[in-house]
Amino acid sequence: MRPNALLFGAGGALGSSILATLEARGYAVCTAGSRSGPNPSNHFQVSYDEPLPKGVFAGMPPLEAVVWAQGLNCSDAITDFELRDLQRLWQGNVVFVASSLTALLEANKLEQGSRLVVVSSIWQLESRPGKFSYTVSKAALQGLVKSCALDLGARGILINAVLPGVVDTPMTRSHLSGEQIAAITAQTALHRLAEPSDIAEAVAFLVSRANRAMTGQFLTVDAGFTGLKHV
Repeated sequence: MRPNALLFGAGGALGSSILATLEARGYAVCTAGSRSGPNPSNHFQVSYDEPLPKGVFAGMPPLEAVVWAQGLNCSDAITDFELRDLQRLWQGNVVFVASSLTALLEANKLEQGSRLVVVSSIWQLESRPGKFSYTVSKAALQGLVKSCALDLGARGILINAVLPGVVDTPMTRSHLSGEQIAAITAQTALHRLAEPSDIAEAVAFLVSRANRAMTGQFLTVDAGFTGLKHV
């Protein structure tokens, strides 16, 4: 039988690449999120901004893999941030992951030895100007993943995070100028941006049975940008 997986945030560039990669690996993938999934009959409608309805995952099969690829973003600084923005990103990027994981556990949908992956960001580890609320929410995932790894380890459940850097997507190209992209690329070891498929392949490994002992870890996929400086 095909292993079952659940993917939050399949509609984005990273999510759609993860979906295609998992399906190519033989997973039967259910999707969940605020937008309709590619297969409406296999999609669970949930809001990242509100508490999950009780029993929302009741009709879902037992899962071997769960991936959280949803995420909210904004640009602000400590000098001018809006509380509602910080609360919105905290809810969507942190609280939703915790509450949906709890709901899956309560519904007994995670099989013994299931693999969980949170798609976070290098801004969980690094900082840059004008990303206050986003950085705060991503940094909190460090504690979430480590704590869950300890709490779920006795059940054989593994949980890790993938930390993409600047990824070559249409959204990146629309938000950054050619000069900005060139500057970032020049600071990578590979002299290129990571692509969605690079993120998807990392996720696919972490949820696979080939991963037997990695849990509570953070896998950076950024073409050699974080922590490597050209001097």
